[in-house]
Amino acid sequence: MNIMIKKRLKLKLILLVLTSLLLVSCKNDNDEDHSNISTITITPKEVPTQGVSGYVLRTVQQLELIAIAENRDNTTQDITKHVTWHSTVPEAAKMNGSSVVGVDIGETEISARYNGIESSNSIHIRVNYGNIKNLRITPAITSISKTLPVQLNLTSVFEDRTTANISTRRWSSSNEDVASVSITGLVTPKKVGETTITARKGRKKATAKIIVTDAELKKITLFPLNAYDGVTKVGVVIAPLGKKTQLKAMGTFDDHTARELDPSKVTWKSEDKQIATVSNRGEITPQKMGKINITATKDGISETLPLEVIHPKIAKIMIEPGAGDRIETPLGREVQLTVSGILTDGRKVQNLATHIRLLSTNAATMRYEIGKPAVLVPVTPGEATVTATVDGHIATSSITITPEVLERIIITPEKASVPLYGTIQLTAKGVFSNSNEPKDITNVAWDTTSRFGIVALDNKGKVTLLKDGDTNIIATKNSIQSTVTITSEDKLASISFPKKEYYIEKGKSGKPLEVIGTTQSGKQILLHNSSLKFHSNDSKVASVINGRITNPGQGSVTITAIYELWSDKGRKQLRAQMRFTCIEHVYSVTCRIPKPSR
Repeated sequence: MNIMIKKRLKLKLILLVLTSLLLVSCKNDNDEDHSNISTITITPKEVPTQGVSGYVLRTVQQLELIAIAENRDNTTQDITKHVTWHSTVPEAAKMNGSSVVGVDIGETEISARYNGIESSNSIHIRVNYGNIKNLRITPAITSISKTLPVQLNLTSVFEDRTTANISTRRWSSSNEDVASVSITGLVTPKKVGETTITARKGRKKATAKIIVTDAELKKITLFPLNAYDGVTKVGVVIAPLGKKTQLKAMGTFDDHTARELDPSKVTWKSEDKQIATVSNRGEITPQKMGKINITATKDGISETLPLEVIHPKIAKIMIEPGAGDRIETPLGREVQLTVSGILTDGRKVQNLATHIRLLSTNAATMRYEIGKPAVLVPVTPGEATVTATVDGHIATSSITITPEVLERIIITPEKASVPLYGTIQLTAKGVFSNSNEPKDITNVAWDTTSRFGIVALDNKGKVTLLKDGDTNIIATKNSIQSTVTITSEDKLASISFPKKEYYIEKGKSGKPLEVIGTTQSGKQILLHNSSLKFHSNDSKVASVINGRITNPGQGSVTITAIYELWSDKGRKQLRAQMRFTCIEHVYSVTCRIPKPSR
């Protein structure tokens, strides 16, 4: 009994070990780590087949390539299925998966790219025809139905035994009444009979005897060419609203041949046009949700295909912001990422539920919170790539992390009240994207919004109040601006002339006129003449130029001093007047103020 128990335990242990090894193997196969790649090299998978000298292909020939990644730890891995292949001249040779296919005479370079890494080498491909040994017409058919055209190709057999379809415009039919042939090799039957089709290339030619039969159509089979594959129902075409579906009609004839029918020569019918319409070439356009049948008829033969129109499905997805385009963000400025989608009916849906994955990078990390959008957190300047998958649709977005940028300017003091002719020094500090702590900044441009000379401002932020009034001072750097308001500390209430008389030497100007300003608090200030305007009611007796009495003559004159105040309420003027009586002496003129006025 004990022996049996031991055997069972031993057997269970063996099975457990084998299962663990199998799981580890599967994990290693499916969870490849591509984050450590340093270089990518591409090469042919096998030695080129006979007839290919180096990397020379015939048209239609294929050469399978592989991409090998070398990691930073000197290990290698095959990443063929992950890279994006590129042909510089796809007209000569194009990529079909990981195989390069010859298209037409020419040369091209093949390269590969993965996760921003370009292959360290490229493969030069030259496509030519080589030396033709003989020609043959394909497919090798002997009879065709009089109801269906047939496309023929010219195949070349080269001296190295390789074959390829080649182009020619020299096609001919020996009996045009039975069947004609176009310059592309399309044979169009006309009546029952025989004809010989000939194709020429250079000095060589190939022939094919064609018998046109009176075969009748017996059956039609319908196939959707681009049906929606998100929902599978056997024998039913699924069409989401907004997505068109093209039907293909295959005909089976009584001579056991099968051919694709010309859709324009088939009669198409929708059971209910309010649910879906079908064009005269078999293209279905869904109109509203429902189930109907689509019928195709030719020569009295019909076939019906069930169609179910369902609600719109996702046609493509986008990571936002950016919608697939490159996003740029500085250090410290996080990026909230969401996924939106375009439905088959053209509508856009926001905030699709999915996991946004950050590919391996040192430039950023991701922060996830339940019920909230994913957030990309910049770590250091560099590149980051995020991907998202919804219902089989994949979206990728690249983010460039740049150095920190200036986001705000703080001016100190934030508000300032300055006395007339007083001075204040403003300073500016910057708040950057990666920190809330203000830092000293240089090359700040200082400016004022005042158009009336209220302040004098230098390029270091030093402000002098020249006139009573309010003005804004602006600090600018890297298109970032900040503003503070400078106001008068003690506004003027009135102005007056303090002197009673002026003596002027003949032929010269007198001393500057003095005007005293009295503030609201009673303080008196000698005003700068540059901040005043003067007016004389009789310039023949005396006038004021640059704040001085000039051209004095005998007589009386009234001089008015005007001081303007500016605020957000508009302009206000303070005035002072004095009456001069000017008496001429031998060497001078005396202008006295008999009675100053305000």
